[in-house]
Amino acid sequence: MDQKKTVPEVILQYREYEVNMDDVTKRVKAHYVAKGNTEDSIESLQVYVKPEEFTAYYVINDGFCGKVNLF
Repeated sequence: MDQKKTVPEVILQYREYEVNMDDVTKRVKAHYVAKGNTEDSIESLQVYVKPEEFTAYYVINDGFCGKVNLF
């Protein structure tokens, strides 16, 4: 019996703003690649969302750190 895996769509709402968290993850990966890395090299990714700062901070592979705008 095949079971369909449901993938949640996570939307962050803050004040009058909203953003799809999948879009934030795509921006994080694009930022990482723009810094001279390859997306294939990502083994782990943590994203820390701080809506009050309009920023998502991230850590890739336990060492590369950066940030992107949320909105």
